[in-house]
Amino acid sequence: MNTKLCYLMRGLPSCGKSYTARQLAGATGVICETDEYFHAHVGDDPAHYTYRDELLGHARRWNFARFKKAIDEGVSPVIVDRGNSLSEESREYVRYAVQHGYSVELREPDSPWWQEVRVLLKHKKYTRPVLEEWSRKLAEKSRATHRVPAEMIFRWMLKWKWDVTIEDILNYEAKPAVTPSGAAA
Repeated sequence: MNTKLCYLMRGLPSCGKSYTARQLAGATGVICETDEYFHAHVGDDPAHYTYRDELLGHARRWNFARFKKAIDEGVSPVIVDRGNSLSEESREYVRYAVQHGYSVELREPDSPWWQEVRVLLKHKKYTRPVLEEWSRKLAEKSRATHRVPAEMIFRWMLKWKWDVTIEDILNYEAKPAVTPSGAAA
C-alpha cells in the first residue's frame, strides 16, 4: 500500500525547519511555505525576502491554494513549512490532507540548537532568561533570511506548547475574543 504523507513542520524561526523540509521532500515532494510568497511575489528581486504585513493574509491564502493543488494531485510527501501551532490555519491544513486520504505527521527540525531550545521550551517557567538569550541568537540567525525580531521570537516562545499532536490541531477551537468588560465578543 502506498501511503500519501503530509508533514507539518513545527518550530521557531531559524531552527532548521526549511532544511528539514527539504530533506523530507526529497526529489518528489512539494514544500508549501507561506514565506515563499514574499520572495516570489513581493519586491523586485526574487532572491530577496520582502515581507509586508498587509500582504500576510494574501500570502497565507496563496500558500493554502498551492497546498490544496499538491494534495489534489496526490503528491507525496507534501510538507507545510510554517510554525504549525494550535490555530485555525493549521487545522485547515490537517483537515484537508486527512479528507484526501493523507497520513499527517508533525515534524521538528533536528538541528542541535533546536534540540536545546525545545527542551528549554518544555520547562520555560524555569528557563525564561536562557530562552530570552536564545531569542536573540535566533533573531541574529534570521537576519540573513526573514529578519524576525528577537522580541517576536520570545513572544512565540512564551506561547509555545511543546506537546501538540495532530489530534490537538484537528480538535482546535478558537476561543472567543473577550471584551474589556470580560464578556465574549
